Amino acid sequence: MKRTLFFTLIFTAIMLLITGCIQKRIEENQVYLVNEEHHFPEDDDLLNIEGRIPFQKYEGEDLEKYSDSNQVLLTISPDGEEAFLMEKTIPGYFFTSVIIGDPKENVRIVRKNVNTLEQEIIINNIPFVSKVSWNTEGDIVAFGGGGSLTIYDVSNNSIVMEEMLSQETITNFSWSPDSENKVYTEQPELANASIYYLSSQRKVEAYETREETYYKGKLDNDYYYGTRWDFTTGQIETVILDKQRKVIKTLIPGRFRDSYQKSLLVTGDNGFGLFYIKDINNSEEVITLTDGYVYDAKFVVDGKIAYTTKAEDIEDNAFYLNIASGDGNKLKQFKVPGGSIALSPDGSVGYINGPEWQRVNFLHDFLDEEIVIGYEFAINGEYSEARNIYATIRGGMITYYNYQLWGEKNWDNLDKYFINSENPEQWAHFDMENIFNREQEKIGKPSRQEYALEIEMKSYELKPARERATIAIRVSTKNIHGTGRVIDYTLELIKSDDRWYITGFSTFPDAEEREIIEDIVQGIVEEIQKGNTPYEWLKDKPIDIGQIQFWGMGMNYFAPVVESADAVKVFLRISEQEEEEIYKLVLEKTDQMDWEPIRLTKENLSSLE
Repeated sequence: MKRTLFFTLIFTAIMLLITGCIQKRIEENQVYLVNEEHHFPEDDDLLNIEGRIPFQKYEGEDLEKYSDSNQVLLTISPDGEEAFLMEKTIPGYFFTSVIIGDPKENVRIVRKNVNTLEQEIIINNIPFVSKVSWNTEGDIVAFGGGGSLTIYDVSNNSIVMEEMLSQETITNFSWSPDSENKVYTEQPELANASIYYLSSQRKVEAYETREETYYKGKLDNDYYYGTRWDFTTGQIETVILDKQRKVIKTLIPGRFRDSYQKSLLVTGDNGFGLFYIKDINNSEEVITLTDGYVYDAKFVVDGKIAYTTKAEDIEDNAFYLNIASGDGNKLKQFKVPGGSIALSPDGSVGYINGPEWQRVNFLHDFLDEEIVIGYEFAINGEYSEARNIYATIRGGMITYYNYQLWGEKNWDNLDKYFINSENPEQWAHFDMENIFNREQEKIGKPSRQEYALEIEMKSYELKPARERATIAIRVSTKNIHGTGRVIDYTLELIKSDDRWYITGFSTFPDAEEREIIEDIVQGIVEEIQKGNTPYEWLKDKPIDIGQIQFWGMGMNYFAPVVESADAVKVFLRISEQEEEEIYKLVLEKTDQMDWEPIRLTKENLSSLE
């Protein structure tokens, strides 16, 4: 008996020694289970699980030591040997094509040995990273952000499925719990999108698989969060499931975003609204944190919540960083330059993207103004002009879309951002007046619903005198129902009294085709004045050619480029004594590529009809 006890003590001591020697210095916070029974029918309202803290745990370590002043620490490998850092790709200036929306910028990822301090660039030219996740084996790490996903194999020092992943817009991702080589993804319009199998280099689309429920997050070692598409309602639901994809409990409609112990964050399926469940055992108690469009949302240190929404200043592409307590009460709101949050491995520090990366202290809820990583905003080296032009485009297009989507007529903004100009004639202010005066009964007054607006610059030309500019933009809208439109515009801007104004939609003043149209219209005007047309009432009257504007008949809208135009709307100014009337002359392109006059009228000046 004594001998048995002696060997038992020796064995226990050896096991304790071995365990102590191989214990990892950096580990994920522990999962605590109240109940060891893991069998819950879906109609059971009680899950006796404490959940997990989604941060790596550090014992009194200063994480700042892992990064240089121009770097952001994203993650440390599970074995504690290597740090992965993010830094800006282009030094010296910040070039942005985003006028409204989450800023797009290129970054690179640096791999650094924490012992030797040797570092190497492993990934180049990817968007700002707002999510990092390791596979179950801890040998492959994925970086997501800006609609992109990059997967890096640490053991082989290689990027996995790079070309295939680059062909999709991936807004979120999650590793499979039962395979270190399987990744579930989201797309803007699909909560359950493609599945990637890394070992076989294969992609499976949602419609090709029987997996109606996708894994999205970890609750504990046996249970997970997922999103299920309800075929009956067409709704996406966040659920709890096991490793066999059996649904244990249905929680709430919407897309899973993050979890902390027993708390859960979910957005509406189309990105509008952020909903907080403090305890999954009481999933009917839902706190709405915002009804607006959410750019990023995650738990931070101590179970607090950080999320970003669009700021209200229409001239500035700014965002609000909102911080809420574990009770769902808003603690702070800061104006920040971007909508994405890169979070430190322990959840205590964050960086917001944009022209400058703004550091946030989540322990004490303040912006650290002394620690900012960034470069000067510039386009073609013209910092101040580009900034002012962008402000005018923001103000003008928000004014335009608030009318189109809400029926809001902001006459003050019309005067602030639009102007008519001469040489050549461009009448954007007149266009907006007629759009505002359009009879609402004909188009139906829209309901005032939340919408998200993105404007991206496609091309930019500042004329030599710096008093004119031509900007091609792409405007995307999205509403709470997930529907929207993508429309391209070419805007002409001029500088007047040291301010920039939009003066033309699709007027193309420097295009050869415009000169051709002007010559054709001049000939038509001369025939009208001679009485050689059906428009007898205009005979002998003074007629001046006003704005020439290019349209697309198929979409009945401004032509994005002059080459695509198959219709032209020309304003004619008819003067008689002290009175003035504006007519529109519509020309259409024939099959022989000639321009033929179709109608002359003073009705519905805002359209081709």
